[in-house]
Amino acid sequence: MAYLPLLALLALSSLLRSTSPAPAGLQLSLTHVDAGSPFTFTERVRRAAQRSRHRREVLEARLANSSGDIEVPITSSKFEYKLEFAIGSPELKVTAILDTGSELVWTQCRPCDPCVQQSTPVYDPSNSSSFSRLPCTSPLYDYQVFKRFDPPTCHYAYGYGSGATQGVLAMETFTFGTKSVSNITFGCSKQSKGNFAGTSGIVGFGRGNLSLISQLGFGKFSYCLTSFNSSSSSHLRLGSLETLNGTASRVQSTPFLGDTNLYRVSLRGISLGEALLPIPNATFEHRRDELSGTVIDSGTGQTQLPKPVYEIVKQRITSLVGLPVVDLSSTIGLDLCFSVSSWPPPPVPDMTFHFDNADMTIPPANYMYADQNAGSFCLVMQMSESNLTIVGNYQQQNMHVVYDVAGRMLSFIPARCDDF
Repeated sequence: MAYLPLLALLALSSLLRSTSPAPAGLQLSLTHVDAGSPFTFTERVRRAAQRSRHRREVLEARLANSSGDIEVPITSSKFEYKLEFAIGSPELKVTAILDTGSELVWTQCRPCDPCVQQSTPVYDPSNSSSFSRLPCTSPLYDYQVFKRFDPPTCHYAYGYGSGATQGVLAMETFTFGTKSVSNITFGCSKQSKGNFAGTSGIVGFGRGNLSLISQLGFGKFSYCLTSFNSSSSSHLRLGSLETLNGTASRVQSTPFLGDTNLYRVSLRGISLGEALLPIPNATFEHRRDELSGTVIDSGTGQTQLPKPVYEIVKQRITSLVGLPVVDLSSTIGLDLCFSVSSWPPPPVPDMTFHFDNADMTIPPANYMYADQNAGSFCLVMQMSESNLTIVGNYQQQNMHVVYDVAGRMLSFIPARCDDF
């Protein structure tokens, strides 16, 4: 998270709070980027593996350079879920990508050159009576997540460098369902590059002051992600509509760490069944001088484990399954797969991530992929060359996950997300 002097930070916070009262709570639908596509389950797993590797590069770059001047191009291949809302007066429906790893809300604006292809009309601020561009003297342009360009060409380049998204800062009315909120600060993007899967931009849900969750004044939000191959939408809840709704009696909660825009947590160990894996305690520690620690991220498809951790998990699963190992990394992007000649494959136990004061139990369906037609059985996790662990959304299927941003706490409970 960017640092500013205290008085400037207080001024920034007041500028970013919407002047119209936000609704008490909101519920929105989340759509997976591959939903409605002709891709098979195997193809979706392969695409998720590719996106996950790219996403890891983005998060590592953000952590390595807190100034925001990061030379990693942004494309849709690094994101997983999108949501719909409307912008302007009169309202224009847009679709944007949910990103818990960033804070700026931005959408493409006319005129833009280049523009990326999107499925809805590009927002034209000249057609909206509620649009208000921020002056170049606004302290928001001094927020360190921006690469600022001085007057008279005053505009920003956010977070990724390489001309990925550049534009001007403005305020506008956003409408979620039937509920409208005025004076939301957003990036009106004049230059965008990449393939955003037909969406118009990104909605940042990180811990910073610019994020939508902060601007709406909601202290918390949650999501419940349906099964990876389900045709049902997932669900996003904000504010008072966020209440834990699960299938287990005990809610698990662990604190957020540090002051970065990402959601860091403390991972202490991993178990398979009742057996705690022999991973040294220091492996998961967050060390400020390197890419380390653990981040929970809805925008990463498949969990990323540091090489020493991945090798221990791989060795244990290989021992449990007891089948011939096959290399399918070139076809589905997964490193550990087994050849299954007689269906079904051998049973494997639950995996448990042991966080500080909380255990996240991951059923086999959330970490193993089975393809009867191909006779393969694969671990849906990836090895990272850095010491950063990223808990991805494949491992969060059918789990109600609550981000208490104000209380600095992550809570979760198993749930039937199709029933939300």
